[in-house]
Amino acid sequence: MIDNKHSFLQIPSTALYLMNYFESIGYDVVLHENWEELGTILTESSDYPYPMDPSFTPSYLGELGKGATAFALYLKKGDEVVATYAAKSHRPKTVADNLYEFYPNLEVQTLPEILDREDVDYYYSSCQWVHTDHLGKKLGVSLDLLKKHIIFDSPQFQNVDVNFAIHKINDSMKSYHLSKLFYSNSEPFAIKRDGGVGGAGSEEDREYNIVWTVKESFQSKVSEIKATYN
Repeated sequence: MIDNKHSFLQIPSTALYLMNYFESIGYDVVLHENWEELGTILTESSDYPYPMDPSFTPSYLGELGKGATAFALYLKKGDEVVATYAAKSHRPKTVADNLYEFYPNLEVQTLPEILDREDVDYYYSSCQWVHTDHLGKKLGVSLDLLKKHIIFDSPQFQNVDVNFAIHKINDSMKSYHLSKLFYSNSEPFAIKRDGGVGGAGSEEDREYNIVWTVKESFQSKVSEIKATYN
């Protein structure tokens, strides 16, 4: 079931295979803009391992939290939220500057050229979480793919060129983002020597990459992606 609480967004028909998958394993999808509730779920859950991403707090979003600039997703099992995701219109340079303002000791790397262009529209995603009791069902992967379909296929976002995110660097995270989540590139983004970047890493995590995909790259892989759900 889809519970659409967003002011105008719809889940595009290109994501029907994902909606069928969620329904087949007993999960409901919620599309919404309730940033206060999202923050409460993540900050009060002992199961969420990272600080809250400051880009998605109600105080930071302000009026940007409504309309065409942002959306959030839940997966629910019965009445319980067991997975989350959020995305918003945001330039990589702005994210880097905001994180530096929030973490003055953050050592930010030079952005790749594709992520620092004035003629490109960007969408930033974060706040991905799946409750540990619900791991092993492709929920995180599927919610990420649903997010990409909304960003790249929704008529309201037809001009978005790039979806990007930030992830910690360890033995598996880069491979996970490239091979499982179908991002196309992952490059060094920042070092935080005392660890802990909201939405991306805990106190033990010092190094971070920025990962991205362009619309054409993701859309060219949809047939391959769908085959994994047959």
